[in-house]
Amino acid sequence: MLRLLLLVFAVYLVATPNQVQACGTVAQSFWSNVLEADKTQLESFLKSQTCSDAERYAPEQAEPYIAIVLINAIDAGVSEQTIEAAFTQFNCVSTVRRRTAYNRIIEFVGKERFSKICDAEALGRMYIVKASGGANLRRAPSISADKLGAVAEGTLVKDAEPEGEWFFVHSYRGSGYVHQSTLKPYLGES
Repeated sequence: MLRLLLLVFAVYLVATPNQVQACGTVAQSFWSNVLEADKTQLESFLKSQTCSDAERYAPEQAEPYIAIVLINAIDAGVSEQTIEAAFTQFNCVSTVRRRTAYNRIIEFVGKERFSKICDAEALGRMYIVKASGGANLRRAPSISADKLGAVAEGTLVKDAEPEGEWFFVHSYRGSGYVHQSTLKPYLGES
């Protein structure tokens, strides 16, 4: 029943239009494996995942699928090393923000090991663009500063440093300033 509910939720997320896809098809790749229960298949799939453009990683799309696949991998008996590599590769996305997955991973590897793998300080400087239509990336912390581009809604920005009502961030569009009203903390959601 839980897997059926997760599947319905995953279908809803896939159907959401105009979203940035992480690393090309990371969300789709994990989505295609959410019902997989075979240890060998899951181990092979997790080992094959890479993300060459982590800055474009859109966690709100992919993390539910990653979480489901990791839970399935734990249930199937996939090696701890393979599971650790997968959630480390994706910035611990699937475990930090999804309580069910977080609890299963903690149970699996232990809190102390998890703390060493996931850099809590770096995670605390990560934000997700919440503004509909994206957030303007500017050269300086001012509405009148030159616009460097826009960062899509749902995109992860990292190494955010506050400066008044602005944050200096690093994104797939480059580095620049984003107004705090367009961001939400990466941690503490869901």
